[in-house]
Amino acid sequence: MGISLFKTGLLASSLLSVVLTAGPSLAGNTVLNVWDQFFSEEPNKLMNEFVAEFEKAHPGVEIKRNVLDTDSIRATLPSALAAGQGPDLFYYDAGPAFLGPLVEAGLVADLTQEYAARGWDKSLVAWPVERVTYANKIWGVPNEIEYTNVYVDLAVLDQLGMKDKLVADKDHPELLTLKSLDDFKAILEASKAKGIVPIAFGNRDPGRGGHLFSYFLTLTAGKDLVDKILFGDGRWDDPKVIDAWKLYKDYSTAGYYPPSPNAISYDEGNALFFNGAATTNITGTWLVGDIMGQVADPSKIDFFMLPSASPDLPLSAAAGIGSTFAVAEKSANKKLALDFLDFIMSKDAGKRWLKEASIVPPIKDIDIKGLDLPPMMQRVVEGATLPLSYNLDVVMPAEWNDAMKTGTQSLLDGSSTPEDVAAKMEQAWEKAKAAGRIWKAH
Repeated sequence: MGISLFKTGLLASSLLSVVLTAGPSLAGNTVLNVWDQFFSEEPNKLMNEFVAEFEKAHPGVEIKRNVLDTDSIRATLPSALAAGQGPDLFYYDAGPAFLGPLVEAGLVADLTQEYAARGWDKSLVAWPVERVTYANKIWGVPNEIEYTNVYVDLAVLDQLGMKDKLVADKDHPELLTLKSLDDFKAILEASKAKGIVPIAFGNRDPGRGGHLFSYFLTLTAGKDLVDKILFGDGRWDDPKVIDAWKLYKDYSTAGYYPPSPNAISYDEGNALFFNGAATTNITGTWLVGDIMGQVADPSKIDFFMLPSASPDLPLSAAAGIGSTFAVAEKSANKKLALDFLDFIMSKDAGKRWLKEASIVPPIKDIDIKGLDLPPMMQRVVEGATLPLSYNLDVVMPAEWNDAMKTGTQSLLDGSSTPEDVAAKMEQAWEKAKAAGRIWKAH
């Protein structure tokens, strides 16, 4: 899935459902029930501020937040919406495997006309909106532009004598990259020689391996080929898709991942990196907030973009949205929910998402001058302007995701080959297409 900056399961299972309200219920108030996943400190604080400010501007309105982690909202939201007892407004993963079934069940309000009426068709970046568009109708307001990248411990890189490998991209000088994938291999080999984990990677939740595959596919195939598969006659057993799986597998065979990554959680992999035991961490921009909040000296960490495998392909990454705000079809407070969305997706609010929560909203033309963003966050904003491809799990049907995720683990334990995994993905894709369960933005 496209993982939210702050819903990666960092909190323990005890934080399955935390109800936060802006104050005690007042008789006679119109109550707007909102379910979201902003439970980390900074975004949670910002959401509470948005709630308090909206309530102050709308006397007689009370907003009740129900804050859940990813697994909990997936488990409870569909049945709650079906029973008419769910939220008015909710924050949920987009894509055919997540929001798609709720749309098909008639549980989500069609926002197509609202986009024109409220100017969202002009104020929001187009490609994130495409991620919540099915059959020419728009079903949500996306948030959190995210993309894959490589975090690097600058102190470790200096220790390896490899700092000069980082170079400014010629077209985006604010972004760091490498001259070639061979330079990345040199950094990984030097790390291994020093007894330092080259890539901090935990794949107990195989969605993490899916992020690596999506990134590697962007490097080997490029967005055009992925578009051909998604919307044309391309195939998942294409040689360039297999090349992406080979890169994933080769890094394992070379010993660049920790031992037994299928037994390591995402949080444990991040901890290796945060504690200086790994040189790099391939994940995504959703980790910036945690780096700022959990690493004693965040200035020792930066990130770079991997160069494409072919000079014909541009600098890119696998991208998605953290989740989408959507309105319940059965809500009696649709207009109020939309008014609240207008409030939190304005340009002024966009600056606050960036500055206070380290989140890049899909809002056009935000002037970041004067925001005093940390250098790493400035890079995140610049990277969002690249010609980005897909973090695939959030645009793919469930059976394809199952084949892909199973493949991320079976390649690591040696029970399958890149060709096997690609073939199974193609079989799952054909099955989903025949059943009409694929994403069609148009």
